[in-house]
Amino acid sequence: MKARVLALVLALCPLPAPLAQTPTGAVAQVDARAEVAAALYAASATQAASERAADAKLRAQRAEIDALRAQVRGGAAQLRAALTAAEEKYVAALTVRDRAYAQEIAVFRAAVEDIARTPEGVAALARFNAGDEVGALAVLDDLRAARDAARRKRADIESAAEARRIAALALDARAKGKVTTAQVISRYEEVTRLDPGVFWDWVELGRLYRDSGRLPDSHRAATTAADKAANDWERAVALIELGNAQVTQGSLPSALTSYRASLAIIERLAQADPGNARWQRDLSVSHNRIGDVLAAQGDLTAALTSYRASHAICERLAQTDPSNAAWQRDLSVAHDKIGDVLAAQGDLSAALTSHRTSLAIAERLAKEDPGNAEWQRDLSVSYNKIGGVQQMQGDLSAALTSHRASLAIAERLAQADPGNAVWQRDLSVSHNKIGDVLAAQGDLPVALTNYRAALAIRQRLAQAAPGNAEWQRDLSLSHNRIGDALTAQGDLPAALASYQASLVIRQRLARDDPSNANWQRDLSVSHDSIGAVQQAQGDLPAALTSYQASLAIVERLARADPGNAGWQRDLSMSHNRVGDMLKVRGDLSAALESYRASLAIVERLARADPGNADSQRDLIVSYVKLHEATGDKAYAARALSVALDMQRRGILAPRYQGIIEELKRRAGQ
Repeated sequence: MKARVLALVLALCPLPAPLAQTPTGAVAQVDARAEVAAALYAASATQAASERAADAKLRAQRAEIDALRAQVRGGAAQLRAALTAAEEKYVAALTVRDRAYAQEIAVFRAAVEDIARTPEGVAALARFNAGDEVGALAVLDDLRAARDAARRKRADIESAAEARRIAALALDARAKGKVTTAQVISRYEEVTRLDPGVFWDWVELGRLYRDSGRLPDSHRAATTAADKAANDWERAVALIELGNAQVTQGSLPSALTSYRASLAIIERLAQADPGNARWQRDLSVSHNRIGDVLAAQGDLTAALTSYRASHAICERLAQTDPSNAAWQRDLSVAHDKIGDVLAAQGDLSAALTSHRTSLAIAERLAKEDPGNAEWQRDLSVSYNKIGGVQQMQGDLSAALTSHRASLAIAERLAQADPGNAVWQRDLSVSHNKIGDVLAAQGDLPVALTNYRAALAIRQRLAQAAPGNAEWQRDLSLSHNRIGDALTAQGDLPAALASYQASLVIRQRLARDDPSNANWQRDLSVSHDSIGAVQQAQGDLPAALTSYQASLAIVERLARADPGNAGWQRDLSMSHNRVGDMLKVRGDLSAALESYRASLAIVERLARADPGNADSQRDLIVSYVKLHEATGDKAYAARALSVALDMQRRGILAPRYQGIIEELKRRAGQ
């Protein structure tokens, strides 16, 4: 029996020669720290780690410990503290060198320290360290449990390391469209369960959660990553991931704070090491993220400054290593972001140039690696952006071709990974954009089919993640588009129901985040849409109230950012709508004031961008409204001059060609 117990002791903790026997009644004389240090030093995990990491320095430390131990056994009790310190120093050195050992011995230490919390426990531990296995039988049971826990922890860490390698391959397979997002999530969830201490595991898991629409989980993973960050770079990355989660949840002020905190860290790193490409790339990412929030808040000038700062970095990196696909993609994204702002500011020619530059890069990357799903998605996004500008320029045929090229790619990706919410959303965007062009061409039935396909996707996404503000906005946009098509078809009650469904969502979003200019503009659009139906139904007082509610919002937006051409155009159109209602009510003076305010705006926009078909058409509309309100043929003549100039330059869409004869009649020509 004694032999079996002794074997168990040796298996659990190979013991050095005993320093001295501890009398049973000498509980008060035992040094708890010394006994804990002795147990940790003698642990089999320590011995195994010593063999793995043995070098001259460690051997010297062991020799010092052996010498001190011999002197203490010889009666030099005053050296006991030095021996304890040496043992502690040795264990600490091993933990720095061996991460698996560090976690394993931490579990063992917790158990030993728990035993040593009471005088009786310290005495039992002393007997154990001195080789009195029978007297320390209860201690042995506790230590066995602690050793089992340590073994399980080590096994978990080793299993996690293998699972991590497999998960990385799965992540790559997902990028190629061969594995679904849900499948990769399950792998990273297992890795973080087995070994929750690795920063990058939480970063990847958070990104996957965000792509799948699991926003609370994404936020939790980003927060955990921040807790696990071991250096400034990891803290900066964690802040970006946290900001990404906050943006998706609609919390723009919080996201901007996170992004700026990340930028401050990365700027410090980049200044300290200007040649470090990783710091430079992360610096460009931070500028882009800040630009995204500023654009969403309506500050286009500041957003463009951030995007151009990012672009300058991306261009330098891409020139340094043209074969680096990731840097080439970053440059493509930078061009697209600048193009988005230029389009919003009304500079369509420059915007189209930026988007086509981006497309050229995306096409090259997709051609070099056809199996890379991310490159394919970038290609789809570029086609959509180009199509959007072409539509704004009035080239509907080219816009439809671009959007259909985007749709073909989006359909393939969404079919390959139905659980990837980002790709599902991309598909809905392509359906909507095709619907927009078809509606502009007058093909309302097919446009409505596309809008309803988009709505079905967005309803599924919004139901799966009610806290995702972007997807709630997407849902409101789909309701609005369907309302537009139904209005054009003359189904006013159904159109009003769609607009009101959109309004409910937009009121909630605008209330939750008043700083989000896009939410505010969306709300103004809903008021306009509802006002138009009310006007068509003959409820003129209600229509005027709706239009004035919209005008109040767009006045604030246009005042906050005078350089935003889109908001200036919104303001001109709101003035016209209010003017129409005032004119019907018989208040001609107030109506003329509204019409002239609108004309002043559209004249500025038309001069600033003569190639913008929308601005030129708006100019015609303003002149016609003033002609109708005053009877002055000079206004009709001005409208005719603009229409003829558009026809000459090829930017007057076919469906508007008929207005030329009508304008001639009104101008008396």
